[in-house]
Amino acid sequence: MFLKLIRITTIYLFVFFILPGYSFSSPELNIPTNMTVSNDTQVIIPINITGVSGAGIVGYSVRIDFDDANLTNPVVITDDTLSEGEDVKGGPPQDGKGGKYLITLFSGFSASEDGVLIKLQLDIDTNFSSTNISFVSEETKLFNSTYRLITYSSSDGLLMRFDSEYENDVITIGKKDDDEVFTSEDGFLKMETDSFNGDGFIVSGHNAEVMTFSVNGPESYQMLSRSWFFEVYENKPDFVTLTFTIPDMPASVQHFALLKASDNSSFSNFAELKRPISVGQNTIEFQLSSEELEENNYYTIGFIQQQSNKVAIPTLNEWGMILFAGLLILMSIAKIKEVRIDTF
Repeated sequence: MFLKLIRITTIYLFVFFILPGYSFSSPELNIPTNMTVSNDTQVIIPINITGVSGAGIVGYSVRIDFDDANLTNPVVITDDTLSEGEDVKGGPPQDGKGGKYLITLFSGFSASEDGVLIKLQLDIDTNFSSTNISFVSEETKLFNSTYRLITYSSSDGLLMRFDSEYENDVITIGKKDDDEVFTSEDGFLKMETDSFNGDGFIVSGHNAEVMTFSVNGPESYQMLSRSWFFEVYENKPDFVTLTFTIPDMPASVQHFALLKASDNSSFSNFAELKRPISVGQNTIEFQLSSEELEENNYYTIGFIQQQSNKVAIPTLNEWGMILFAGLLILMSIAKIKEVRIDTF
């Protein structure tokens, strides 16, 4: 009897670990917080999912909320998503349980990898600056083949209007509820902080592929051909560290500086904001307080050339010219004296 119990227990444990659909971590739905638009009239919002493998998801009901003063005419898109080819339905919810748009798939979902679950296309109001896009979490559901609910977590998104020239290599740091991103890096800029004072985001992107010190700026500064636009949403951290990687560092530099402008229509609008806290072989690091980092501003790096204090030493050819000129002067003086003597 004792041996039989041991065998039953062993079989039970074996089945537990190989049971299909078992997952060590619950899936997560998220909408990005670094989405930007410029002069576009439409935006496509990806609804991402992670933790798919082993979760046993066969269907879902995703309810999305947004400000319909800024975003209108929602349309569900399945192209290039994990739901492509399935019978996905979308439309305004009719049950009075909240949200502006409901996306459903009752069966057929069979993806085993993370990716974009579904996309939502929306028309954009031209006057908005930023807007939230969120899940109605109590009415958003994932379920398995027996229609039992699958535990999941979710993270809402944020859409910002951005300068159209600066949507290259966009990076974001920020905090939203329990989700925090304190470092982000791309386009030769690393942005990092220790913490945010409440929910908020800082988004940055640059305007040029080329990155050389080739622009004449104000007050004898040579400026980078690339500048960065910063958008700040809600709360800011106490300090932000900006580390710029410069592929071709200039030589004989008197000092570097971070330059800022609220209007980028002219290079002369930039002015020195701050000197770096460190300069490496190919990096320049600045630390900005929350007061120094302003929204809708443009930042770049400039340097002033070091002035040489060396006394110029004539070359051999220059010495020859000097001696020749001296001889001419002496001969002229002698001729003048000779003329004066003859006169008397």
